[in-house]
Amino acid sequence: MSGPFPQKKLFTFIRSITIFNGTMSYLKWFQTEVVPNESGFTVNYTHQSASGSVTYVKYVMENKMMRGKDVYLMTNCDMGDIIEVIHMNSPLSSYDYDGLNMEIRTHSRKLVENYKSV
Repeated sequence: MSGPFPQKKLFTFIRSITIFNGTMSYLKWFQTEVVPNESGFTVNYTHQSASGSVTYVKYVMENKMMRGKDVYLMTNCDMGDIIEVIHMNSPLSSYDYDGLNMEIRTHSRKLVENYKSV
């Protein structure tokens, strides 16, 4: 099997996927970077030649309960290369894909929240 992971590391990659809240944690193997921009944040994921990004746009709420609070809405998710790398090294079922989809959302959101709190 060829892929972005060395053959010897492939078994380690598959066996080392950890369980987090009942789901697998796939994204911990990728380098991440949070990049602020004029409208919000972009979270970049990379591993060798594979890359992906998730973009959040900032909205300021004006209703009574949320007045003045910043809300970040995910507006773009381009993680095809990252999902392909994961699938090549640990085949995903439709159930796994649903979990990965949720992990992308929660993981990227947590990175943005951590970046804002620094």
